[in-house]
Amino acid sequence: MKETALLYSNSAVKNLLNNYNINDNLQQLVENIYDHYFMQQSTDENFAENYHRIYCKDLLEVKTGKQDANFGCNNGKYKFFTCSRETLRCDVPAFSGHSILIAGNGDFNVKHYSGEFNAYQRTYVLIPNDEIFYGTLYMASLKLVNKFKKASAGSIVKFISKSDVENIEIIVPKDRTLLLQLN
Repeated sequence: MKETALLYSNSAVKNLLNNYNINDNLQQLVENIYDHYFMQQSTDENFAENYHRIYCKDLLEVKTGKQDANFGCNNGKYKFFTCSRETLRCDVPAFSGHSILIAGNGDFNVKHYSGEFNAYQRTYVLIPNDEIFYGTLYMASLKLVNKFKKASAGSIVKFISKSDVENIEIIVPKDRTLLLQLN
């Protein structure tokens, strides 16, 4: 009986690790597509014919959660996003929709979620006014966070400000099918 449980446990761990590897590979593939079709084009001489630049603040109002980290509970009905990679639970939602969440301090990271949830006071909540911009906004947010991670290695960068988030540069193709494909 113990051997069966151990075998099942090892198999479950292997499956979990395989799923993480698949997710990492998919994430890398999406980043490569974004870099090719959006970022590399920003230096192209024909950029103005096919693309334009906008900023996060042009697509939405940047909001933050209002709760402190103690707001979470063990068996809450809703997700509670903090600056940690792990998501907590809570009993009261404050936001609803297809959302991008940026951890403003601590473990800089970007998450996406669809549904009702709540957020910690240093977590930025981005809900695009038009969902067609969801994919490109998510990828531009990842670029910002990766930039901050690199800048903070061995330095004093301690948080991402609301202004940093509002001014995330977003490359928008005039061909809206590219936006749809990224979603």
